[in-house]
This record gives sequence, C-alpha cells and structure tokens, in this order.
Amino acid sequence: MIHHPLFPLSLLACMALSAAAEPVRLAQTPAVSPDGSLVAFSWRGDIWTVPAKGGSARRLTTHPALDTTPVFSPDGGQIAFLSEREGGRQVHVMPARGGQPRQLTFHTEGYDLAAWMPDGRELLVTLVRDHSWMRGSRSARMALLDVSERKAERVLLDDAAAECSVSPDGKKILFVREGEMWWRQGYRGARSGQIWLLDRGSGECRQVKAEATECRFPLWKPDGSGFYFTSNRDGAFNLCEHDLASGRTLQITRFKTDSVVFPALSKDGGTLVFRHLADLYRWHPGQDKAPEKIRVNHTGDAPDAPVQRRVLERATGIAHTANGLQMAFIADGDVWVMDTELREPRQVTRTPEEERDVVFSPDGKALWFVSDSGGQADIWKALPAAPAKAWWENTEFKLERVTNDPAVESAPRFSPDGKRLAWLKERGDFWLADADGKNARRVFASWNKPSFDFSPDGKWIVYSQSDEWFNSDIWLLPLDGSKPPFNLSRHPNNDHSPVWSPDGKMIAWTGAREIDEVDIFYVWLRAQDDEQSKRERTAIKAREKLAKASAAPAAAPKAPATTPPAKPAEPPAPAPAKSGQTDPKAAAKAEPQAESKAAAKSKTAETPKPKAPTAPPPLQMDLEDIHERIRRISIPNTSESGLTWSHDSKKLAFTATVEGRRGTYTVEFPDDLKPKMLSSTTLTDARWIKEGNQILGLNETNTPSAISSTGSLTTWRFRALQSTDTAGRQRAVFDQCWRIMRDHYYDEKLGNRDWDAVRAKYSGLAAEAPDMRSVQEIVHLMLGELNGSHLGFSLNAAAASSGTWREETAHLGLRFDDKHPGPGWKVRDVLPNGPASHRLRRILPGEIILRIDGRETRPGQDSSELLNGPLERDITLRARAADGKERDVTLRPISFSTARGLLYEHWIKDNRRRVEQLSGGKLGYLHISAMDSASFHKFQAELYAAGAGRDGLIIDVRENGGGSTTDHLLTALTQPRHALTIPRGGSSPGYPQDRTIYATWDKPVAVLCNQNSYSNAEIFSHAIRVLGRGQVVGVPTAGGVISTGSARVMEVGTLRLPFRGWYGIESGLDMELNGAEPHHILWPLPGDAARGVDRQLEKAVEVLKSDVEAWARRPRPKLLKASERKF
Repeated sequence: MIHHPLFPLSLLACMALSAAAEPVRLAQTPAVSPDGSLVAFSWRGDIWTVPAKGGSARRLTTHPALDTTPVFSPDGGQIAFLSEREGGRQVHVMPARGGQPRQLTFHTEGYDLAAWMPDGRELLVTLVRDHSWMRGSRSARMALLDVSERKAERVLLDDAAAECSVSPDGKKILFVREGEMWWRQGYRGARSGQIWLLDRGSGECRQVKAEATECRFPLWKPDGSGFYFTSNRDGAFNLCEHDLASGRTLQITRFKTDSVVFPALSKDGGTLVFRHLADLYRWHPGQDKAPEKIRVNHTGDAPDAPVQRRVLERATGIAHTANGLQMAFIADGDVWVMDTELREPRQVTRTPEEERDVVFSPDGKALWFVSDSGGQADIWKALPAAPAKAWWENTEFKLERVTNDPAVESAPRFSPDGKRLAWLKERGDFWLADADGKNARRVFASWNKPSFDFSPDGKWIVYSQSDEWFNSDIWLLPLDGSKPPFNLSRHPNNDHSPVWSPDGKMIAWTGAREIDEVDIFYVWLRAQDDEQSKRERTAIKAREKLAKASAAPAAAPKAPATTPPAKPAEPPAPAPAKSGQTDPKAAAKAEPQAESKAAAKSKTAETPKPKAPTAPPPLQMDLEDIHERIRRISIPNTSESGLTWSHDSKKLAFTATVEGRRGTYTVEFPDDLKPKMLSSTTLTDARWIKEGNQILGLNETNTPSAISSTGSLTTWRFRALQSTDTAGRQRAVFDQCWRIMRDHYYDEKLGNRDWDAVRAKYSGLAAEAPDMRSVQEIVHLMLGELNGSHLGFSLNAAAASSGTWREETAHLGLRFDDKHPGPGWKVRDVLPNGPASHRLRRILPGEIILRIDGRETRPGQDSSELLNGPLERDITLRARAADGKERDVTLRPISFSTARGLLYEHWIKDNRRRVEQLSGGKLGYLHISAMDSASFHKFQAELYAAGAGRDGLIIDVRENGGGSTTDHLLTALTQPRHALTIPRGGSSPGYPQDRTIYATWDKPVAVLCNQNSYSNAEIFSHAIRVLGRGQVVGVPTAGGVISTGSARVMEVGTLRLPFRGWYGIESGLDMELNGAEPHHILWPLPGDAARGVDRQLEKAVEVLKSDVEAWARRPRPKLLKASERKF
C-alpha cells in the first residue's frame, strides 16, 4: 500500500538535465550539402543543420507548424524545405546559414519536395491535383517548380511517381512506382516499390529495378553510371548500389534488423547519409569503411517541457456513489473524485500511465480501477486517507495493487450485494473473486470480451459472447458452476449488451436482425409473467391498492396553516436541479480552503449511513423453450444502444434516433412499449438510481450529467489541473500500443519477433522522443516489425479554432491545356456534373477563359493567384467562345477533392463506352469502388443497368480499398439455378427476381484486380478463382488481408488492430502476403492512363468474349408444358 507522491522525482531529474547536451535522435529527411560537410534534417518540427562529422545541431527555423524535407541547392547557398505554416505542405527557400524563409508555392493541395535541378533554377516536386481520381500517392505527378518567379508547375510525367532523383546532367529522373509504408520491414508482393527511369528528352520510361521485395529511395551516382537505393530483400532495408550498364546490384550495408531509411547523397558523391533506427549514419563511397554513426547533440532547451500541464474539462469514464452525490471519473488517464455542489475535482492518481474502468464499491468506501502503472495493466484499489471525510474532502489517497501479472485486466464490476468482484482478463476471460480481490478464479475462457451483467442476487450472470463464426448470443451462467452456460437468445444474428432488471424478472438486450437495423429484445424469465394478460395485471394492481387502503391508519387532521411545525422539517431527498440552475460564476468563486464554507457544503455531500440492504427476491426462471418467449421492440431506421433499467424495473432507457430526433428514450413494461423521448441528451456509462429517480452518466461533451424522470438536465462541469511527466507519458503511449498488439494481433507469433525484445528496443526511444509525432513514428517502427497490413497509429486531430479560416484553392470544374500559348487559359475538358457543365453556365472545351473575377489570366500563370480564397463563393469567368464572342459566366467552385470524385465518374463512363465498342455491345462493365454498403447497393442497381441485354459482365475491383461485402456480391453472382419460369405470352425463360435475396447475374463474368485491390477486394478476387466463377485479369492483389478493428490509446490516438486472419479454403494458406493471382497478368506502363490506354480492360474484354461464346454453346433443356407431354 502506498501514498502517491505529489510530484514524481523523475520530473525533478528531467528539469535538472534540461540545460545539458541532449542527443538528437529520430531526425528525419536528412540532406547533405554539395561538398558533404554539412547535414540538414528535420527534428521537433523544425529544420536543423549539423556538421557531417557530428557535433552540436543548429536550428534554422522556429515555427509551431511542421517544417520538413530540407534540400540543399547545387551551390550549397540555399535550402528548400516544406512547411505547413500557411496551410498544406508549401515549398519555402531560405539561406543555408539561416534567415527569413521565402514562400514559393501557394496551392493549398500542397507539394512534396524531391530535389533541386542541377542548374539551381528549378525544383523537382511531386503534387496531387486533378490528373487522376485515384487515392493518395497514386495521383501524384512529378513537376518542375520555378525558384525565382511565381509560375505554374510543369508536369514532366502524367502518371504516378514518388521518391524522385535527378541525374547529374538533369536529363534523366529516377522515380519509384508503388511501395508500402517506409517503416514496414520485409514486405513481398505486388505493391513492392519499383524503380523507373524517365528520359526527359524522349519522354520514354523504362523499369530499371524491380524485385519481389521493395526497391526504394534511388539516388544517382555523380557520374550517372548507376544509382544507390534501398532494398528489403533480407527483411530490413539495406543500402545497395546498381550499375545501369551491366544491371549488376551490390549490397553495401548488411543490417540484420532495423532499416536504412531516408538516404541522401552529396553532390560530389563523397558522403552518403542515412538513418538507421533512431540515429544518422555517414558512409563515404569508394572508401573501404563501414558506415559510422553521426553523434548529434542539442544544447538548448529540453526537447519538450519535462512536465506537461493541462486543464481538463472532459471525462472518459464515470462512476457514482449509490446516492449520486459523489462521483469518480477518468480525465486524461487519471482518476478524480468530485461532489455535485462544489465541483472541485480531487486527483486520486498521478501517473503518466492510463487509468480506466473506475467503479465504486457498493458501500462507496473504496474505488476500484484498472491502471497501467508500472508497465502492466492491473486492478488497483483506492481508499481515502481520511475515511471519515467525504471523498472530495481528501487530498491524499491510499493506493493498493490488487492483481499483479503481465496479463491485462479490464472491466472490474461488483455484484449487487457487494460480495463478489468480477473482471475480464486478457482477450475476454471472465474472472470472479471475493470483494477484496482475493480467491480469484477463472469462470470461463473467451477469445473476445463479453458484455455482462449480474443477477440481482449476484448468483448468476448474463453475458453476450461471440463464437468462432462471429455470431454473438446471450448466455446465462450460475456462478457456482452448478450448470453449464445456457444459450438464451439462440439466434444466428448478433445479440449484444444484456442487462438484468433489478427485480430479476426480465433480461433485455440489443440485437441485429436486418442489415443496418438493431432492435431491443427482452424476455420474461418466468413463463407465467409472459403469459399474464393486461387485464390480469390491472386486476392485481386494483387488489393491491384496496389492500393497502384497508391496512392504512386513519389520517390525522391537518394542523391550521398558521401553526408552526413542532420541529424542523426533514430536507427532501436530493434531486438534480434543472439545467442551467447553477451559476458557474458563483461556483468559480467558491473558496474550498475556507473550513466553514467547505464544512457547510459537505453536509449535503456526505454519504448517509447505508441502510441494511433488502435481500432481493429469489430468482425464478423457466428456461425450457425460453427463446420462444423472446419479444422484440422494433423502432424503424435506428440502432438502439445503452440499455439502462430504472431502479424499479418498470422502465428501460436507451439511446436512439426516432423520427429523426436523437436522444434518450424510454419504454414502460409491460404494456407501454412505444418509445417516448425523455431527453434530447444522450448519456454513456449510464446508471438509473433511486435517489432523485435520475439517470447519471456522461453527456455528448463528456461532461458528468443527470437526466431526471421528467427529462430535465443537470450538468456538472469541472475544471481539473493536471501535471504529467512528459517522458513517462510518451513511454506509456508506446507501451499501451505494444501491449495491444501483443494480446490481440491475429498472429500470436507476432511476425516471428521476440515481442519483449521489441519493447525493450523502442520503449526508451519513446520516452526520449522530442514530441508526440516522434512517438507516433516509433509506434510505426514497432508495427513495421510485424510485416503486416492494416497497421497504423493516428494521432487525435487538434480541435479546429472557430475564429480562424484558411484559403483554399478553388476548382472550376475545368481542366486547362498547359501548352496553350495564350491569350488566357484554354479549356481542355469540362468535368461532367461539375460547376461548368450545367446548361445555364456551361463552358465548352476549346473556349478561352480570359479573366477571373475581373483579373486577367496569363499562360503559365500560377492558378492559385486567381483561385485562392474561401471556397464558398461565386466566381465570375469571362469566356471567349470558338466564334470569338465573349460572355460572363458565374459559378460556384468546388474543391479539388470533389473534382477528383467527378473524374472517377468520368473514368467509369469512358470504361463503359470502351467495353461497348470493343465487344460490339455484347458486354457490360461496372466498377466497385469499395466493399461497403453504399457501393453494394450501387452494384445492385448497376447490375441490371450495365447487364441488361448483355451476354457478359466485367466487374472491376481495381483500386478498391476493401470493406466487408464480398459475400453479398457472391450471393448475387452465384445464385443456384434450380428451375426456369415463363409467363403466358413470355418469349424466353427467366426466373422471378423477387424470389431471390438480391438481384442476380448468372451469365459469364470477368474480374479486374490490381496491386491496389486491397483486403476484402482481394477476398473477392480469390473467391472468383476458387469458385470458378470467371477469369481474373490484371495484377496480383496486395496480399493485405486481415480483418481489422481499432483501439483507443489513452487520449492520444487510435491504433489499428488486425485481429482475424483469412485462409484459402483449398490451400489453407493465409491470404496475408499472398495476393490473389490473376489468370492473366498485365502491368500498365507509365503514361498509359494519360494516353487513354487500358491494357487490362482490353484483355478482360478479350477473355470474356471467349467465355461468352462457350457459354452460348452450353446444353439447354427443351421446355415442355404438361399439355405437351405424353403420359
């Protein structure tokens, strides 16, 4: 048992060392000066330089926004870099010795910076605009940017390009196509990076390096004879050298673990710098020496404040005493207690790690919670140091660790009688112990976390649990082990979150029955309660009233109104005040240190002596055929959640959206089951208590709140001051991510890594990290060890300020001819359904835009000069038609993201037209952009529209990022045919579509997939081959198939969590790193899309035409009516 310190000693040590030299680790995007003497890099969001031999780093930029990717000019006098200070990633230039940066670019879609051109006049960048509809880097184009004058960028190759490197003479450019995340180790598959070479003179591209593994980060050698690059052929990335003439590749470094990333080469070729794990290294080509670590230090202020001080005003979990007058909640990972009057939070725990799942013991004397303190998740207990005082009057608390093992405990909960404590362990095992946590035993094992509730007498639990078919049912289990678990719901669809009524007579839960529809289900545990009619219940109530009236003594006569009471009246039971009743200004002026005021307040907040609990009535359950007594409360077009029983078991509260109004609703048992809105506020961690007849919980803004039985709302806003050890918090974030993957990643072998050793490698780095962005990078390095898909850690986005706005570069729905000599801008094409395509404001291809909002347009002009501003505005164009007439057209612009969406629709129409032309109208085409419900419903509609009158259908899942609808698609494509029908007057056989689950297609199909078909789109491609439903054309899919969820990590971010593997039904092979192999493999070439060439689509038409011809020759029965048959 310990008392927590008010200020951790580690913080004092950090402050003492703040002025000492700090090592610079996790530097990003290094660049080397032309003579190799200086290294520039990004660290702590700014640009720094350090001598290449090591030493003290010098900061060149100081700005709250992120500055990154420095690149030295050919003469070494300037550094170009990217900065987010003006919105988007914009290119800036500054003197190499430091100075005021000059912004070169202003287009809000941003840029990535690759290199200076050899003459120093231009920069090579990549950018995403309106060249393609494809997502992310697949839309990136390499372009040249003028350094001295603001001009439009010149696109060099209208196709995807990344990680570009310019040859010494500027005539050739190496670039990378494809590529996984740089931090992933060991990937093999169709998405592996390939190195290509662009000849600027001829415009031709050729592939110069491609393997099953990744080839990344090419760097030209100074004589142009070859290049350096990184390869992960041995798992981790290593530095290699490739000779263009001979095609020979030589491996330079041989790191067994951790990758060589961000390589950079000096102009003279004498110094190559890269990062390995967290440190920079230098290697001198031509010298027979191994790479040497560059020791970089920083002697200024500590990377971040050793103590982070925050003002907290929201909670993430809450518990209340039985009378509702005191509460405990989690705010930013610490436990706090507070009353409902002063609302002055007292801090119970002060750890950099996270606490969660806080509960009061039934007597209100102890707090129980889960804490990650000490590097593992255990159950802890807290007691007030002065138990005679209320919780909020204590300033010290006694903390005791209850469990102590590496396995993660969660969700502690007391039985209603307070005699037992339950919790979940590891992935979902249910454990039960005495109230003090001793004599713990596992009741049942589970691979997923059940949602559970105790019976009122604490002798049973009801819980939901999923089986290996991922069907969740509701189960009953006696805790004495006298009977096996009993399946209460017995339904093939999912049932969740059961709650037991306080009188023990009913159990309610939520269950899915139709797509996108969740309803409430309940069951009477006694058959006679279910069978009882409304009249019988009314008669019972009438008899009870009569008996009560007969037994009551005669009422004493009322005293005159002027007679004073014999003694002071007892105050009524506390009930929540109406919303807004408390004056926050008055509350803010409260003086908790004044003993008299605090004592007066405490009288209303002290927990009264608990009365002897009334023993709950014995449970009576008729389990035979109980599933046949299950009743449904169906509320259309909503998914109910958060079921909470009233203390008298007469009402059930829940969250729902009814007729478009979201809020807290109730139904009354057993005869008034129509939902009634209680409040427009919804609560989480809700609990309906007897005192004040109120529902307590956290509202939508995570503020402690109460909803009264009449629907009035009380909120208890708070302001808590927290101090946290920065290094400890960063370590805790990493450790939690590490632990989540240890316990839940789909492959328990964890990529054949020693997971404890992985923790030892990275945990200290996380503590030393200069900021949370660097912690995110360390988590990614850890995830990269798994060599898995569906991995990533995203930081919570900062709240946007309502008082500021930023310019956005508008899109007119027009694309312009960049070769037009002038005047104005010549329209190359008009996006269909864009702002310039409508009849009243139509612009035609070939027309000239002379002015925008009265300002002249010029050839080669940077369009952001005229198009930056608020997006929600009208823009007036002066357009010249082909006949020379001019007119003004006013339109409302769109974003570039919206424009790319219109390009997608344009691409679809082009593909349909091409298939129709190539097939002579016999084949149809449709594209499935994602495996989600919206795309499936679109597929259903297009199945008839694209297939009507056709003999075959091309189904395109290229660039499909996945989802979950493969089985719905297969149901439509593999419907068994057992009969044919013809109505009178019908000309050909058919089958009534309204008898099938979905609209169906049983004619031949061909499926298109590529390296960017991902996850569920890969499962679909695999299935088409396995089922023999059609031929697959394109490129092998990514090999990224794991079912994924996500996990919240403290209040910092969200970790993707792949938890379920997929295996081929014939081969038994994991689909991870095992992409679907097409029958016909064709890679597109750079520039194909811009030229209107689609080799894969053309091949799909070819093979499908052949399959249709074979299908047409299939034997078909002759149809004979009964009247035509001979008997």
